[in-house]
Amino acid sequence: MEEVGRRRIEPVADGTGNNMNKVVIDEGLVTGQQYRVCLSWPPHPACLTPAALPHPRLCSYITIPPLPPLPVDPENSRTTKGPPLYLVLGPVHGRNVSVTWGELPVPRDLAPHRPQVSRGYRVTWRMVDGQVSHPGHSSNLVTRRHLIRGLIPGTRYEVCVGETLANDAELACDVITTQEDVPGPAVTEGAWCWSQAHGTHWRCDVTWGPPLQPRGTITGYRVEYRDGEGYTLLESLPRGSLCRPLCHHSATATFHPSTACVIASTAAGEGWESCVPIQDIRGRVLAYFELRVLVVIAVTIFVYRFGPAILKAILRCCVRGLYRHMEGGEKQHPV
Repeated sequence: MEEVGRRRIEPVADGTGNNMNKVVIDEGLVTGQQYRVCLSWPPHPACLTPAALPHPRLCSYITIPPLPPLPVDPENSRTTKGPPLYLVLGPVHGRNVSVTWGELPVPRDLAPHRPQVSRGYRVTWRMVDGQVSHPGHSSNLVTRRHLIRGLIPGTRYEVCVGETLANDAELACDVITTQEDVPGPAVTEGAWCWSQAHGTHWRCDVTWGPPLQPRGTITGYRVEYRDGEGYTLLESLPRGSLCRPLCHHSATATFHPSTACVIASTAAGEGWESCVPIQDIRGRVLAYFELRVLVVIAVTIFVYRFGPAILKAILRCCVRGLYRHMEGGEKQHPV
């Protein structure tokens, strides 16, 4: 994104005690191009804001529409289509966006063919995620301002506005990206620990996947190992936070932790934590071998108890089958 221009605005009193500021941008813009216009201001002196932090700012998106084409036959042209519109999208939040539109000035030679009364407007929006079959949403309005609610944070949307009876090709559209929000919990697969020095220096491993609701771009993770009372024994910011499909982290703790927690973060901050109890890998190995020993003992008892009877039944069936086969071959049947 390239910065086109910058201006400093001085407050001007309008006589009513309010400060009204209005700036007309008349240079450096190109038709058919989308721009982001941002306004920043210094914080109030009562707010103790460190100098290193950026000033608060408010941004909106606007696209300079192209000039309206000349009609081929003004007398037979369609009169239901409204005037060409331009869009102003903003402020853009994580779950809603304000949409404002207005009429594009039309040259004087086209003014007689421009409809004087509009029959209403249609606002449509859909996610831009590569899915062509996404249904999207639509609202019919008579005003020139609308607040779209229920959006997903950190998602690209295409917003279009046009006259109610206009087709999709006649709509004015813009693409925006909603602000990021804190992500949902990570998908923690499991955690294991084993002792490395006679009960001290526990080596712990934890495996997790990215959140099902990232709500933006995941910038990193934070892993915490806690004891049974909830105190953090070890905290790490592992590298490889964008690993796919699963992330793995290893650490060495002085005391044996009982819970491993993973917290994902985006540009908006850290999200919800996902904790999983830690299992002792030595206990898992012993349990595995104990299970195998139990299975072998059960099979041995079953064979010792029911093996002879099963073997006798099998032999009896085999002997009967052979006897019947031999007896049937010796018989003579008259024709």
